[in-house]
Amino acid sequence: MPGPIFRSGERVSLHPVEEDDLGAFARARNDPDLRVPLCIDSATNREALEEFHEDTVSGGDGYWFVATADDETVGAVTFPDVREGDGLADLAYWILPEHQGQGLGHEAVSLLLEYGFEELRLHRVRADCLATNEASRGLLESLGFSREGQFREAMFQDGAHVDVLRYGLLETEWSDV
Repeated sequence: MPGPIFRSGERVSLHPVEEDDLGAFARARNDPDLRVPLCIDSATNREALEEFHEDTVSGGDGYWFVATADDETVGAVTFPDVREGDGLADLAYWILPEHQGQGLGHEAVSLLLEYGFEELRLHRVRADCLATNEASRGLLESLGFSREGQFREAMFQDGAHVDVLRYGLLETEWSDV
């Protein structure tokens, strides 16, 4: 069971990532349906995940949340890197395959963006996704992100080099959504 609710919407709640949530992260890092689009190319064991939690999630400069619906973990949303002086954050997210296509990712990311722009006073959020990941592109575009660039053949996925797309969203654009 995830920790206390940090922020909630109609169907989704965000909870700070706890060590008990590492099972969902293990799935994201090892399940091919998630691992491949996330460009994770090697398996991750429990020890590595515990180290990741201690060094990155608990000790880093980012904000890490699991997303739940009906008290079940459905994914995660993060600002893994926040540069407060610049008002800039990187956005990352994933939704477990059995929960994809239900709008839960859209709501979870919206909750994180709302927190980022309203409480952290961010000016800009950026996100990268594979050009082959239509669902991720659609999610970002539906939230008002603009495609700002393309890194040609920047990642290796399923035996081929694929392009990475860079998206950005300004605080003024978020308030217009």
